[in-house]
Amino acid sequence: MTLYVDTDWVLSIQVNVSPQNTPIRDWGALSVMVERHRYERIAGEPYYEEIASRAATFLHTALRLRPFSDYNASIGVACAWEYMEQSGMPFELPYGEVAKLIADIRSDEAGMTETALLLRTWAE
Repeated sequence: MTLYVDTDWVLSIQVNVSPQNTPIRDWGALSVMVERHRYERIAGEPYYEEIASRAATFLHTALRLRPFSDYNASIGVACAWEYMEQSGMPFELPYGEVAKLIADIRSDEAGMTETALLLRTWAE
């Protein structure tokens, strides 16, 4: 079963991990952050088939498109963690590695593939 979430799900996580007055900088980017994990190919097959790949879309999109005025990294990590948790693939946050992944995504050294591979590794 594939878990699909909506904007309210992301916003509830945002409230839990950042100050409640953190404004949304770009509603379109927030929409992409939500919709990207459920992107489907022709005939209804998910493009991001694995849980880790779908979870990675939240972190990657939050850092690349910056939908919030601040705390995009914290919100992206929390969304990825929560998505994997709710999908039955919980992982521990190796903080030094998380900081490196965030820096790598921001500098375009890590893309979706690398992000998903790390999330999958952390869940093992």
